[in-house]
Amino acid sequence: MPGNYKQTVAPTAQPITRAEAKTHCALTGDEDHDGYIDALILRAAEAIEKILNRQLLSATWTLTLDAFPDEIVIGKPPVSSVTSIAYTDSAGDAQTLAAANYQTSLSTNDGPARIKSAYGLTWPATRGDTYGAVVVTFVAGYADATAVPLTIKHATAFLVAHWFRQRESVIVGTISSELPEGLEMLLAVEDWGAYA
Repeated sequence: MPGNYKQTVAPTAQPITRAEAKTHCALTGDEDHDGYIDALILRAAEAIEKILNRQLLSATWTLTLDAFPDEIVIGKPPVSSVTSIAYTDSAGDAQTLAAANYQTSLSTNDGPARIKSAYGLTWPATRGDTYGAVVVTFVAGYADATAVPLTIKHATAFLVAHWFRQRESVIVGTISSELPEGLEMLLAVEDWGAYA
């Protein structure tokens, strides 16, 4: 999607718990791996978000554009709300667009959220020589871990277990094979066909 995305408020949870990850890794004793497992969960969730072009748990983002397009497309499903649309007007002053001046079609798992001007209205003029003249603030992601699709939860656990067992980039002394094939199958189920 055109524009620059920046996460401004990170999620406060992850798609799986440490206990779920440890079960998938077959860790049953009192081994002190908790910090490492927590780090792997975070990295796995970030990797899956990038692969799927999706936000897993609720977070606040900004989308920055140089001007108003016909339709603003937010490619971070699922989007639950648009908090604000700020812009630099043609005089160079900062403005916030009233919510009544635009309409939204919020996203589900299957695609981006869309925003266009309200019926009978057009987008306001922005200053043409200003990068980032339009800033859309929105909330994306599932409300909590119970709402995350099971295939994504399993893919997260799959990656954590793979990285926990294989800590180097090369496996020596075995026949080479592509280990994350199962991951590709799991994520293909949740791929909404993002386009750039």
